[in-house]
Amino acid sequence: MSVSSNFIEFSKPFVEASKNVFETMIFTKLETQKPIIKKDSTSKGDISAILGVTGNLNKDGVEVPYKGMLVLSWPYETYLKVASAMLMETHTKYSSEIADVGGEISNMVMGNAKRTLAEMGYTSSMAIPSLIEGPAHNLTYPNGTTVILIPINSAHGPFYMEICYIED
Repeated sequence: MSVSSNFIEFSKPFVEASKNVFETMIFTKLETQKPIIKKDSTSKGDISAILGVTGNLNKDGVEVPYKGMLVLSWPYETYLKVASAMLMETHTKYSSEIADVGGEISNMVMGNAKRTLAEMGYTSSMAIPSLIEGPAHNLTYPNGTTVILIPINSAHGPFYMEICYIED
């Protein structure tokens, strides 16, 4: 699949939502880097929050089904700093106490993006986020999707956003 203009259109609300969520909930600004097409299924971070989305895009009165996925992936060091900032207490080790932070952040990003997508003609149903922890873990994307990887820098360290999208 080539990366269509709908894919680019679909991706922008997630980037803007991430900036908003990180500024308001984690008290840091994000600096997005140049997006690239991801060629493999190995996570760039050690902790990944994964959230699937399905729905329809209204194209000139015709409902076109789509599916996609948002992945936020952090190196351990960045995740610990982000969790510490969000929870306003210091965490130096990954534990069950902070395991849900990634899922909560992805939920907030998706919820924020979902409002903008609705204004653009997308209906969206989102899954419950899941979390994978461990170095170099593999991610499973919806069949036929192209995955865009966006490296992001913050005061708490680097992390990665992955977005995939396909119209059925």
